[in-house]
Amino acid sequence: MHTGNRSSIPSSGYLRPKSFLTLSRMDRKKVFSALVILLVFAAGLGCYLYTMQRARPVPHPAAAEKEVVVLFSPDGQGKLGRRTMEVQKGVSDKARAQILLRLLKEAQCIPDRLRLYELALGDDGVLYLNVSGDLIDPGAVAREIATTYAVVNSFIESFHGAKAVQFLVEGEAVYTRNGLLFLLEPLGFNKELLEE
Repeated sequence: MHTGNRSSIPSSGYLRPKSFLTLSRMDRKKVFSALVILLVFAAGLGCYLYTMQRARPVPHPAAAEKEVVVLFSPDGQGKLGRRTMEVQKGVSDKARAQILLRLLKEAQCIPDRLRLYELALGDDGVLYLNVSGDLIDPGAVAREIATTYAVVNSFIESFHGAKAVQFLVEGEAVYTRNGLLFLLEPLGFNKELLEE
């Protein structure tokens, strides 16, 4: 059996921890400081986790929600000026085409009554535009090249993957709009008509 100071060992045989009140003043300060530090750390960690859980990256609506369409229009000297316009991101191809046609009508490149029936982008990069018979406009012979390439350049620049435009009038390929420009083959982007 153990012999020694029996006053420190309780009769049950177990050691009891010292009560906070029986600790020396210096020991109490240490325990209290450790508890304060632990509480501050726990509160900081809780705030950090709460903030991280609630914080979600917020996309900037002006930058993330817009795309650009490009309009080429005749300047009067047979050259094409370039202008950009922002449109809603994710707009359908048909809606993008309608926006371009509206802008081209405002620039008097195509007749106001012209309608787009359908469009399709082929694997070869040819953008097929099936439009109404109003594309054939006998009154615009002098501007045929500039106005036709205004349409072609605008659609190629505004549709990713488009390399050329094939006009279809009422579903059929046409020889020409007004007798100057051959339209039976797809037309590519024309750099020579651009303003410098």
